Amino acid sequence: MALTVSLRPGRDEAARRRHPWVFSGAVARTSGGAPDGLAEVRDASGALLGTGFASPRSPIAVRLWRTGEGPVDAPLVEGRIRSAAALRERILPPETDGYRLVNAEGDHLPGLVVDRYGETLVVQATTEGTERARPLWLPPLLDLFPLAAIVQRNDLPSRKGEGLPLGDELLAGELPAGPVPFRERGVRFLADVSGGQKTGFFLDQRENRHLVRGLSRGRSVLNLFCYSGAFGVAALAGGASRVVQVDASAPALVLARENHRVNAQGGDGTGAGTGAVEFVEADAFEDLRVRAAAKERWDVVVTDPPAFAKRKDDVERACRGYKDVNRLALSLLSPGGLLLACSCSGPVSVDLFQKVLFAAALDAGVPAQLVEKRGAGPDHPVSIDCPEGEYLKAFLLRRG
Repeated sequence: MALTVSLRPGRDEAARRRHPWVFSGAVARTSGGAPDGLAEVRDASGALLGTGFASPRSPIAVRLWRTGEGPVDAPLVEGRIRSAAALRERILPPETDGYRLVNAEGDHLPGLVVDRYGETLVVQATTEGTERARPLWLPPLLDLFPLAAIVQRNDLPSRKGEGLPLGDELLAGELPAGPVPFRERGVRFLADVSGGQKTGFFLDQRENRHLVRGLSRGRSVLNLFCYSGAFGVAALAGGASRVVQVDASAPALVLARENHRVNAQGGDGTGAGTGAVEFVEADAFEDLRVRAAAKERWDVVVTDPPAFAKRKDDVERACRGYKDVNRLALSLLSPGGLLLACSCSGPVSVDLFQKVLFAAALDAGVPAQLVEKRGAGPDHPVSIDCPEGEYLKAFLLRRG
């Protein structure tokens, strides 16, 4: 018998709009329960709104995997995973085997993230409910990728908050020693699936890396908060004359060097080797201030910092950080130079980020054009019912 979650009067509107999150404050009472964590959500009159998985220690008490009538069972979950895989087959560019296979709410599987890196799948089960749902989502992955190593990365704040184990697990296959290789449009990369950020790489920036690749021929490129160096690798693949990779983390720069090395003799014409690249271990803000004081000029600058805001309370401070870094970056641009300014802070909206960039340009005294607004690639779909899943902002600006 599933857990029954009854909502307070007037607190069922979001569920009726097919929003998958049921917050604990909307819950009037619960009854029953089962080891699989399944929960039926009902309105105050007892009418069924949907079924999902409970996370009793989370502010989101239930994540709905199905609205209205019908079971949450193996056929439903297998169908959704196969549908997610079919979408990727349609939209991925050639020579690409690194991508997001399942994007949680965006693929109607709340709390479940699956990234593919070549022959390795990395799973994040972000909640207690998703963890309990493993018997439903693991078999379809094994069926679709029978030879893959499947790793579950558990070092997540959401899991810590729910008292779940944080150690990584090997669910299938044998994990290769060291970083895992994969490709983006023929360019080679390495993902640190055991110790790297997210699941080992920032797959969501793939299309924005391709943009930078196409804009970099014969130009100088400064890549700030470079982490794996992927934007710089893409720039050299596009024929950049010079690339500088800046990050405060020495291990990140080791990975960046490796990503350049694996392309140095790739034989695929990318030119993404080590001949025109410099690695700088420094705080990006301090590095920018030094370059601005020296009146350096760059053709392309990329600012892709880690999330400055993870909660609403962080937004004001985050906006100050985004304004500062992009003000300095804009001051470094040559006339006609391009800035790709990124934010992966979910609580910072697209509109707010644009206002921050306007203020940055104003303070820098730099005339700027907004050339394009971008986000994550199409392998990161967003449910129209759950717009909170859209988090990545990338604005291409041009100095006038």
